[in-house]
Amino acid sequence: MKKIFHISGTTIPGGGPEHIFQLLKRLNENEWEIVICTSKDGLYWEKFNSLGIKTYNLALRILSIKTACKLFLILRKERPDLIHTHGKGPGLYGRIISCFLKIPTIHTFHGFHYKDLPVFTRWFHLAVEAFLCLLTDQHIFVSTGENNRARVLKFLDEENSTVIHNGVDHEYIRSLPITRNTALKLSESENWEPNKILGTISRLSPEKGILDLLAAFSKAIKEIPDLRLIIIGGHSEEHKDYYLKIKRLIDKENLTDYIRILGYRHDAVKILKCLDFYISSSLSEGLPISMLEALALGIPTIATEITGNKDILCNSTFGVLAEPGSPESLYKGIVKMANLTQSERASLSKNGYNRIKNHFSIDEMVIKTVLLYKQVLKKNSGIKEVV
Repeated sequence: MKKIFHISGTTIPGGGPEHIFQLLKRLNENEWEIVICTSKDGLYWEKFNSLGIKTYNLALRILSIKTACKLFLILRKERPDLIHTHGKGPGLYGRIISCFLKIPTIHTFHGFHYKDLPVFTRWFHLAVEAFLCLLTDQHIFVSTGENNRARVLKFLDEENSTVIHNGVDHEYIRSLPITRNTALKLSESENWEPNKILGTISRLSPEKGILDLLAAFSKAIKEIPDLRLIIIGGHSEEHKDYYLKIKRLIDKENLTDYIRILGYRHDAVKILKCLDFYISSSLSEGLPISMLEALALGIPTIATEITGNKDILCNSTFGVLAEPGSPESLYKGIVKMANLTQSERASLSKNGYNRIKNHFSIDEMVIKTVLLYKQVLKKNSGIKEVV
């Protein structure tokens, strides 16, 4: 049995923790021993523990020598056969320490974002990532677009990188025994029937473009009076000011009766079943799991035309694409979707579901990840770990 040590930065609900949870949940317990080191800062801490795996609590998104030393001691104690890191901070710690301990490492980019950084910060970020490529056996990108974007990195090539799409259990999601009325009750929106309900699962942070969404919704509701909006997601302390901006905009536009902000919810997928349309207003994404879930339910989707979103909605037969950072374009997308005929919506619904079933399956994601584990372990079978 081989021991795989996962290192992640957060357990706050989001695509990254959900991706890791679904992967670990499906790894054969007779073939793999799983350990995870992450921060006990969110709902996924309990979900990881529910799998019966060993968990370590470390704040890995903040750089410190003390944290690095703690992680070094944990890894030296556990002596895993393979380290799998996720995200910037964990990727930095894990890959450098793995070099000292001579443990093979895989790193997953859940999003490769650098273009909006200040010039010096961008240069420094790319230089560090290029250096870390030298310490990494394999890199996983969750979308083809992210993989192409990362080609700017020196030392990253086709030999040490691969695309493994995020995936969802479309059969399970599709078969959830939840009616629209039940989902409305879960979202505290029973009085909204029979309105048209637009919704999203999103962290309330600037890169998710929620202010753009609210501005677009404010304009759209003047044209479509029976439109309503549900936002499933919360904010970290880091983004409290952004959340306050959201609240102020809702109050300013007198939208309180037309919008529900539900915070983080463990039953988010069930709540999706009351939506007529799904929307993603993000400015940057890796490959959004929440959109995969919505499409698995056959919900017609509007999304910004960015890397990640475009990998899913590659053309107009699968959904409506809007310009990122443009409330006007989002507004037009909402109105266009709301004005589609029942037949046109049904076509989008069918095409979207088939795309998820054929290209974004959780089983395919797990199979490809396990295959990569075995390839890296075989390649490094002669390396001995430092005692």
